[in-house]
Amino acid sequence: MVLDKASMQFSLDETDYRGETLEAYERLIRDAMAGDHTLFTTARDIERLWEVSVPLLENPPPVQPYPPGSWGPADVGRLIAPNSWRLPFARRWRGSPDAGNGT
Repeated sequence: MVLDKASMQFSLDETDYRGETLEAYERLIRDAMAGDHTLFTTARDIERLWEVSVPLLENPPPVQPYPPGSWGPADVGRLIAPNSWRLPFARRWRGSPDAGNGT
C-alpha cells in the first residue's frame, strides 16, 4: 500500500443538503440543549490553558507587524515552532479565478 497526500474541497451547495445544515452557533446551542459536550471545554482544560499561557503573558514576544489582509507575519513559523500552520491559500477553491491553473 502506498499513501499519498490528497486535497479535498467540499461544498454543501453542490449537495442535496443545501439549506439543511446548521450554522455554527445553531449547532452549538443544539448540542448544549442535548447535553452533547463534544465541542465544549472542561474546567480542567481551561486550567491547563492558563497554565501554559502564563509564561507568554508574563514575557510576551515582540509585536510582529504585517500587512493588513495578509495571513500574518512572515516569521510566524518561528513563533509557533515546533508546530506548523496549514493555511487555506495552499489550494484554491473550485470556481475561483485561478481554479483551472493547478493552484
